[in-house]
Amino acid sequence: MVGFDTNFREPMCQEIWAMRIKNDTGSGSVLGLGLILGILGIITLGFSISNQSLAKSRLQAETDSAALAAEDVLRGIASGYPCETAEEMVKGFGGVLESCHIVNLDIYISVYQENLGIVQRVKAHAGVGLDPTR
Repeated sequence: MVGFDTNFREPMCQEIWAMRIKNDTGSGSVLGLGLILGILGIITLGFSISNQSLAKSRLQAETDSAALAAEDVLRGIASGYPCETAEEMVKGFGGVLESCHIVNLDIYISVYQENLGIVQRVKAHAGVGLDPTR
């Protein structure tokens, strides 16, 4: 490669390189900002999903408590009416009693609650000497 000058560039090439360098300025910042926003979106989604899961677990625990209280009323341990007692307890934690059924000495209740626009439904069953295989 004798006689080849490495510093030689045609004027057209210099203009193209100047335009490319000029157009690429700030692209790393935009890419970094996009990456940060993507990560924040994923984290927000994760928090939202865990919040819904926690809300459903709390709703189930509170519904179980309401079913047990209604069962106590049904058995005569507490005074009142079973379904009304369950409804009072459910309203106390912000839920809505959908259904309340009494079969022999068993009580079945269904509750729903809206959390961040998502409706969650749970059911509970309480009875005397419940067998887990029922």
